[in-house]
Amino acid sequence: MLEKFQRRSATNRLLEEKLYEQVVQELVSGQRRDGLWAKALANSDGLEGKAKALYVRYRVQSIKDEIEVNESINEEAIKARAAQLSDPVNRARNCGLSEDQIAYLGTPIEAVRYVKKYRNSEKKLSKAISQGRIRGVIFRGVLWVQDRKYT
Repeated sequence: MLEKFQRRSATNRLLEEKLYEQVVQELVSGQRRDGLWAKALANSDGLEGKAKALYVRYRVQSIKDEIEVNESINEEAIKARAAQLSDPVNRARNCGLSEDQIAYLGTPIEAVRYVKKYRNSEKKLSKAISQGRIRGVIFRGVLWVQDRKYT
């Protein structure tokens, strides 16, 4: 466990070094965040050397914050997409089924998933559809069926 913590700390130090390098490159190219510069000046008692040092520290933290916010946004987007795809009606819509087809099936599910979910054979499912015990729709070469167990 200690080894894992040490590895993480070493990684964090290397990443932080890269962030400081990025800030130096920004300053060399004349880029400066005026809001952070004003904060650095306000906290340096007007000493420009101290303000520069504070600015670098504030800018590194600003980059870390931007990374964290972007990661959070990406995680939320991934969760939202996963939730959308886990909803069978949304999944059917995303695959192109019409509202009428979805209404006809009730809760739609691809036949391949149905067979796995209910541990049924494709042959039995096909027979149940032909006997009207379960509804099915073929769309773009994919068989969609009602997500309910038939008897």
